[in-house]
This record gives sequence, C-alpha cells and structure tokens, in this order.
Amino acid sequence: MPPASTPSVLDWALAVSPVVLLLALVLWGRLSMLVNAGLTVLYAVALAVLVFGAGGLTVAVGLGKGAWVGVWILYVIGPALLMHHLATRIGMTSLGRALGRLLPTRTENVLLLAWVLPSFIQGVSGFGTPIAVAAPLLVALGVGVVRAVALPLVGYHWAVGFGSMGSSFYMGSLTAHLDAADTHEYAVAASVLLGLNCLVGGVLVALMTGGLKALRESWLTLVVVGLSMALTQAGVAQVEPGIAALCGGAAGIAAVFVLRALRGVRARSRADRMPVGHTSGGLASGLSADVDAAVEPVEPVESDESDERSRAWAAAVPYALLAVVALAVYLPPGLRAWAKTHLLLGPSFPRTTTGQGVANPASAPYNPIALLGHPGTFLLVASLLSVLVWRLRGRWPKRSWGPVAVATLKQFRKSSVSVLLLASVAGVLVDSGMVTTVAQGAAAATGSAYPAIAPLVGALGSFITGSTTSSNALFSALQVQVADLVGAPRAVLLAGQLAGGNIGNSLAPVVMVLGLTAVGGDRSATGRVLRATLLPAAVLMAVTVTTTVALDLLL
Repeated sequence: MPPASTPSVLDWALAVSPVVLLLALVLWGRLSMLVNAGLTVLYAVALAVLVFGAGGLTVAVGLGKGAWVGVWILYVIGPALLMHHLATRIGMTSLGRALGRLLPTRTENVLLLAWVLPSFIQGVSGFGTPIAVAAPLLVALGVGVVRAVALPLVGYHWAVGFGSMGSSFYMGSLTAHLDAADTHEYAVAASVLLGLNCLVGGVLVALMTGGLKALRESWLTLVVVGLSMALTQAGVAQVEPGIAALCGGAAGIAAVFVLRALRGVRARSRADRMPVGHTSGGLASGLSADVDAAVEPVEPVESDESDERSRAWAAAVPYALLAVVALAVYLPPGLRAWAKTHLLLGPSFPRTTTGQGVANPASAPYNPIALLGHPGTFLLVASLLSVLVWRLRGRWPKRSWGPVAVATLKQFRKSSVSVLLLASVAGVLVDSGMVTTVAQGAAAATGSAYPAIAPLVGALGSFITGSTTSSNALFSALQVQVADLVGAPRAVLLAGQLAGGNIGNSLAPVVMVLGLTAVGGDRSATGRVLRATLLPAAVLMAVTVTTTVALDLLL
C-alpha cells in the first residue's frame, strides 16, 4: 500500500535528525551516554515545537509517555541486577566452573560456556552481564582473551530479544503501541527468527573454536541442545515472552545434563562388557599399586569439590525459583489473565494534537504495570525467597546485603537515567509526528523492499548504543508505521528489528569493552574482538534478512 503522503526531503531530514544526532554523539565517544541522551531530548523537544508544531502540552505528554515506558523497563532491570548480584555473592563463578567440566570434549565445554550459559544468564540479567560472566570462565578453560570475549558475543546474541525478562521485547511492543493480538504475533515471529539464530549461533561458535573438526565432534550437542533452546523459547514466548529466553537457556542446560547422563550410561555399559582386569586408560590406568598412597590425598580434594558443587547449586537457586514463580502465575490461563488485569499502576494522559494535524488519543491508564503479573515482581519475589533458602541452609553470609545493594545500585544507576531519556526521546518523536514523517519517507523510498532493511535498522541502533532495548526504543514505532504504509505485517518488521538489534549488540564496542575488562584485557583489543565477530555477525545478518523477507512473503 503506498504512503498517504510523501514528505519533502527537508522535512524528512529534520524528522530523522534527532536519531542522527544521538548516533553521532555516541560514535564521537567524548561524552557519557547520559549526556548524549539528554542533549538528544533537548534537541528533539526544540524541533518538535519549532518545526513540527507541537505545543507545550503535546511535548509534555510525549515526554511523560516515554518516561513511563522507561519506568516499566527499569522495573525489570533493577530486580534483574539484584538477582544477578545475589547469585554472584553466593557462587556464580562456581556454577560456571561446574558447567565447564560437564562434557567430554573441549569444544562441547566451550559451547556450554559461550553459547548455553550466557544465554541462560541473559534470560534474567542482560546489559553485558552474560559476557562478564562467561569470558573469565572461557579464559580459565584455556581460551585466549580476545576469543573468550568474541565467542559468547556470537553465542548468546539470540537470547537478547526475550532476555532480561523480556525488556527489549516489551520496549518494542510498548513504544509501538501494540494491542494483545499484535503483541502475540510479534512474539511468534520473533521466536522464529531468534530460534534460527540460536541454531546458527551454536554452529558459528563451534567453527570459531576449532573449525570443521570441532563441528564434527560437537554435532550431537549442537542439535540436541540447540533445538531444546530454540523450541522451548518459541513455545514459552507464545504464553509469556518475559520468561522465554530464561526457559530456553534452562532447557539448554537441562539438555546438557541429559546428554551427560546418557553418555555415562553408555560408558558404564561398555565397562561392564570389558574382560576382568582390563582398563581403558585415563584415570583407572593412572592408579598405582600402592592404593593407600593413591587414595590419601583425595579426601581434601573431594571436600573442595563438594564445597564447589554446593556453591554452584546455591547460585542456581534464584533462577530455579524465578522459573517456578513465573510459571505458577503464567501457566494457568485464569490466573494469568487475573494477574494482568488487577492492581494496575499507570498514569493517564489527555488527547493532544500538533499544528500539522497529528492527533494522539487520550489514554487511561497508559501502558500500566500489572504489579502481580510484571516480570520485575517475579524477580523480586524469587530473590527474596532465595535469600530465605540460603539462610535456612546456612549459606547466606552475615552482612551480605550491603555489598549486594551497593553493586546493584551502582550498575542500575549507570543505565537507569539513559533508559528514561532514550524512551522519552521516542515519546516526543512519536507524539510530534516525526516518526510518521520518517516512516512515510522510508516507505516511499523502499516500498515493498523495506522488510530486507528492517533488521539493518535494528542492528544500527544497538551497535551504536550497545543495547537492543535502546534500539527498540528508537525504532520500533518507525517499523510499525512503515509496515502499515508498505503493507507488510507489523509483527514481521518488529521481529526483524529485534533480531537485527541482537546482532548489532554482538558488535557493539561498549559490550566488548565490558567483556575485556572482565578478563583483565586491554581496551585497545576491542578492534581485534570486532574483527573476530564481524564475519559471524554477517552470516547471522544474512540469515535474519532472508528469514524476515520470507516471513513477509508468507504472511
């Protein structure tokens, strides 16, 4: 369907200029993200008033709507960071080390630490946390510093879309003003794109680890674990997107344990068939005839290993409880509907118009937080229950709340104001009509070819900002309006935006610096990490663009 009107080149350039300003400031790199976002807000407000005819009320309402979307997202981010730091305090490193020794080959253990574990962690706590956890564990496994950062960037990217309890996904649906039916279609389309990228991402990690040889020795893990994660995420996303990545990552870890158990049964079966006195090498062949001398030093080692396992299981408690709490509310349809329609908290906004005829309807309440059905509430409940479990088991050290609170608030402060400001930018751009102007120009320039471009737009936003959530805040409303203008399914373009944003996130310098910092690497190595991830990211983008176009044609 052709656009209703085509804006002039000047109007289009002015409408897109706030986004260009933000991207230029971030690329310049001299100012903090907070200052960059603040300057962009001021510029967008001035442009809305002076060029696009938005009055004071329209601007104020746009800012308020954007800020409230930011609050909605921050209620996910804050509790997610709290849970991560609680688990870190108890033994997240032990959990990672335990998982890194589960499988028989080095390639498979690299896959577990670079593909499965960071994806599971991303389900709850994103914003670079999975890279900061996985990279040091990979270095301990003998992986080089640059590759230890590059591998999880490629491996976990698929979980970003529904990760952080769905913060990126919800930012897209909220800023695009989707209703329940559109949100469900968006989740389904996104699960298809992200599921394919999950499978391709695992293959790429194996190839980056050891080429075709590594691919051959790990094919069973790639198939079983990859399908477990992709299909679980797709199934859960249709019920509740906020826990889709968490459940997908958990399914991957469960599949690893199943593979380990089956291999153990096969190994015992082979051992039972061996002649008496025959050994197959390895540990058994290394035992000396002096049994007492061989056994004597084992006791303290076993004790250490027992304590390591205990810490690992303790660190897994919050994630297990989160899954239990969330599924207990989300699975029963009646309870899920009740939780999402009661105890709603949200502001009301009046109808506004601009001098150019853009009308924004009144809303009461606007994007409400369902306190009993919000991911942030589940995170808080699971965190508090975890501390209770640890105390009952004698694993919660005294005076632990102080360090946990300090670490959580420090990390939360770094992202909170920027999230609010970026969401506010989106609110002003939408209510002033600038997004409509950009969409009309993009639709006129590309027409039916636009679905191939949608993932690239998402990737650009997250590459610059380091966040798929921020990319969705800037571009989701644009994707929806272009979809309406060119006759493409909204869900498909939003899914392309989300999947592309995930790929751009794996190339974002700010995330790479975080990973290098976690392993004590030099920030000057960012260029080498980028070169290591560039070709895999190009493969992932080609898959995403092709699938987005195919979905557009099919739907």
